Amino acid sequence: MSAKKGLVAGVFSLAAAGLISKILGVVYIIPFQNMAKDYAMGLYQNAYAIYVVMLTLATAGIPLAISKIVSERNALRDYAGADQIYRVGARFLALAGVVIFAVLMLLGGWIGIWMGDYNSATAIRALAFALLVVPLLAAMRGYIQGHQAMAVSGNSQVIEQLVRVTVILIGVFISVSLGAEARITAAVATFASVFGAFVSLLFLGRHVVKQRRENRKKYLRPSTESNKVVLRRILKVSIPISLSSIVLPLSQMMDSFTITNLLMFGFDWTKEIATAEFGVYTARALRLIALPLSLAVAVGLSLMPAISEAIAQKNIKLRNDRVITAFRLTSIFAFPTAVGLYVLAGPIDIALFTDLKGADTIAAISWMAVFSSYELVCAYILQAMGFMYLPIRNMFAGLGLKLVLIFVLVPKFGILGAGLAAVVGYVLSSALNFASVRRLAEIELSYNSLFGKPILSSLLMGVVVWMLTWIPLDVIIPWPRIESLVLVLLGGVVGAVVFGALMIIQKGITKDELRRMPGVKRFVR
Repeated sequence: MSAKKGLVAGVFSLAAAGLISKILGVVYIIPFQNMAKDYAMGLYQNAYAIYVVMLTLATAGIPLAISKIVSERNALRDYAGADQIYRVGARFLALAGVVIFAVLMLLGGWIGIWMGDYNSATAIRALAFALLVVPLLAAMRGYIQGHQAMAVSGNSQVIEQLVRVTVILIGVFISVSLGAEARITAAVATFASVFGAFVSLLFLGRHVVKQRRENRKKYLRPSTESNKVVLRRILKVSIPISLSSIVLPLSQMMDSFTITNLLMFGFDWTKEIATAEFGVYTARALRLIALPLSLAVAVGLSLMPAISEAIAQKNIKLRNDRVITAFRLTSIFAFPTAVGLYVLAGPIDIALFTDLKGADTIAAISWMAVFSSYELVCAYILQAMGFMYLPIRNMFAGLGLKLVLIFVLVPKFGILGAGLAAVVGYVLSSALNFASVRRLAEIELSYNSLFGKPILSSLLMGVVVWMLTWIPLDVIIPWPRIESLVLVLLGGVVGAVVFGALMIIQKGITKDELRRMPGVKRFVR
């Protein structure tokens, strides 16, 4: 398998798994919201905002550091060193998970009060148990990705999400049927993460054991470094990765602490109304943006070990090829997704959530699909190249701008203001990160290929999809949600075909690139 094909295959494997996981993460929200209502949803989202930050602190970027260093060790045929990296990292993560679990259990009540609703505490404490499992699971994924076995890592994500969603829906149904309080229902939903993580841990553990056995057969020499030295090396790489990884969950936590309170201040709303409105913003708009971000994460997770391997081999051409491939994949998926979300915001909101409460916000933040994707991919590139702290500065600049705009816009424009603040913040951070890659990597980029062709194809696709909304489907489909769902599915299929055809016509996608995509080769001559 060629280097470029390997990267593309890895990206598509992780992207497919991430897409399936995100779709499950969106789909389950529909019956969850219908059964538990927006207030329980808001409590659930509050707990998850805290959990993601604490999980990021517990893992401290170590899984990606394991992936990066293991790939470097493998490139140098130091298999004993690669195995030691995993052992030390996994032990550290398991201990960190226990510590953060204790913190959440002890401070869950205070955190709920600081977030504006003490009822969040029950869900926060229930979710804390996942920290006893997830950090070790993350270490395993880092080790497997360091061997560029992206399909195995992706399958573990799907299994985790599938089990989690199933348990959530069963648990919420039972809780609502028994007439439980909203805080109990939210806690039942958050505790489902423990089940998903444990099943995924069993699946991935089998592959890790097998890979380590194979590596032991290839030991050329035993590792001579002490565990302390190895841990320092992991932390040296993981700390800046952690700081960049924490930006998104920190942004979400910042939303939890500010938006509800600002809505209460600006519109004189009760706590319940403001929390429910925040639930609309997070569970509808931001949840949908997570779909295109799954590709950006897949690109980044595949890119980090791939670029690190190329640098370890001192192959600058291979490094540059992989960077350009990552940019092209990001543009090919992010631009049409943003346009599609913008055009179909209304039908999507009705199809998934029965009303149009979140339609304007979905449309407003649709462009986050582009800017947040580029911010994230460029951060992975810079850190793989050794510029560990530069993307952190750029990303926190965008986060700071977003915070300022939240205080200005939310009291005046409500949830729509929060969405606009997020988009502008990502515009700044993504522009800074992209400019840094362009300057430091000294790569010749074709802006027409990276941006011009995907943007033109996306806009023309948007016009075609918009024209589909004129079709009077209500004449033959009397149920609004079914009508909207049909329109969304039709728009997605037609949009994908139109975008792909326009890109091929413009030679924005070549036949050679199509052949590298898993599942597409058989259709390309």
